[in-house]
Amino acid sequence: MVEYTQIILAINFACITILILLAGILLFATRFKGENGYAALVIVVPNVPVYLYNMSRMLGWHDFSLIMFPISCSVNTMLLPLLWLFTLKNFKPGFKFNYWQLLHFLPTLGCWLLCMSMSWQERIDTIIYEMQGDDTWIGDINTTIILVQLITYFPAIFRYLYKRRKQIMETSSNAEWMQKEWICVLMILFASLFVIVMVCYIIWPRTDAWLIQILNVIAMTYLVYNSLKHPVLITNQEFVSVEPIAENNSIQSLTVEQMREICDRASEHLQNTKAYLQPDISIAFFAKEINISQRNLSRAINNYLNCNFFEFINKMRVEEAKRQLLNLDASGYNIDSIFAECGFRSRSTFFLVFKKITGKTPATWLSDVKSES
Repeated sequence: MVEYTQIILAINFACITILILLAGILLFATRFKGENGYAALVIVVPNVPVYLYNMSRMLGWHDFSLIMFPISCSVNTMLLPLLWLFTLKNFKPGFKFNYWQLLHFLPTLGCWLLCMSMSWQERIDTIIYEMQGDDTWIGDINTTIILVQLITYFPAIFRYLYKRRKQIMETSSNAEWMQKEWICVLMILFASLFVIVMVCYIIWPRTDAWLIQILNVIAMTYLVYNSLKHPVLITNQEFVSVEPIAENNSIQSLTVEQMREICDRASEHLQNTKAYLQPDISIAFFAKEINISQRNLSRAINNYLNCNFFEFINKMRVEEAKRQLLNLDASGYNIDSIFAECGFRSRSTFFLVFKKITGKTPATWLSDVKSES
């Protein structure tokens, strides 16, 4: 019969292998570009040393455990700061790591110094005590730090994501947000897993030897999958800052007729100028171009057409895509190559938006249209 210790060893070994493999796949597939280096740090640094420590402790490799003990008791406090920096790297234009951000890792340094201040015998006693299923004062300190980080970093991350979403939708495109929306899901996933882990830890502290590992692999697999699936679309240039359009001609309460006229005016201008084919079109610049206040334009589109500005734009882009799909044989293009001609920044965005609006992939839509004709 398999012993509990053997199960723990197998789980830790499997998780170490999977996490290193995930990080390797991510870095190899993306050639170390973009924010994927931060993603690889999130995967490996806060986790693998802890799992190595668990394995060495279970196997009785005390010499190796003594080496890994200070590292294990400190690097796990790096996960939440790394998630914060990963969020900034994805959403903050021109983000660069600077020395001030090292302050996020002061708790890591503090835990490491506390462990290093312990004598050799104190460390051995701690390791043996932990193997009996209980925790020590250093473990309690580590847990307290992580709890404080939980109630500090996650609210900051979600607040920042909410603000960034508004800025992206106002100055870029909802397609850009759709490409990055998975990061919000990732943070919700991490927050939920942290709550599960902390509750289980309070009930039985030794769950840190196997439960955290399994849940981490789930979260990290999601991170790698979406990092590879969704390309980087938000550029390193600052989002365009636009002065509010003067509201001298604003209408405090738009009638249905006024909203219809604004929407018709916007549609006519877009059709005549093909402005919707510009990937960087923004509601602020477009409102100024047709001499309508941004607030009234947004209000008219939202209330009369029941969609936001970028859904309005993307519907036109999809109609253009349909026209080009029907002319593929004559144009010499193929399905994968027309996205730029339709105002999309990437192939994946094109497929994502097309399927959202039509309910079908471009290839399926084209096949159905040809079979009906």
